[in-house]
Amino acid sequence: MRAAILALAAALAGCVNEPQQMTDVHTGISAGTSKRYVVHEGLLVSVYAQAFVATKGGEVRQGIYINQIATGMGWSFFHSAYSFGVQLPYERGNGTVMGCGAGCTLREEGAILLSSQQFAAAQKGGMEIKLIGSGNSLVIRVPAEAFREAAAMAPARAG
Repeated sequence: MRAAILALAAALAGCVNEPQQMTDVHTGISAGTSKRYVVHEGLLVSVYAQAFVATKGGEVRQGIYINQIATGMGWSFFHSAYSFGVQLPYERGNGTVMGCGAGCTLREEGAILLSSQQFAAAQKGGMEIKLIGSGNSLVIRVPAEAFREAAAMAPARAG
């Protein structure tokens, strides 16, 4: 289910930047996401985050989809995430070279999976996370509104 969540989140990231809901009839996954938030911006690097809630066959996963676009030497290759001493499950997604000119631009994707309790707490106060990569590490802050938007767009749970 993790790989399918990343694929669905990546598809949503390319759409209109508003909270939304999507269902993939082939994988059976339904998801609601927040809009994309800029959580880090530098000279040649931008990092975006979207909170999500996804369901498949009664199983629920929630978390944060991470999308970084960097040119030149700003590539991060994130592999783990922490929040105030707690390691969060981080799933690496695709790394895609978008083009090369004066330097190559790379899009890196990943997802941070959160427990129900962590997601509920983040709806109230947002979440600060340190992303660690082999090329770069940085601290991001995802606002509480992102988690509330994703929860509001979450698919209805099958009872």
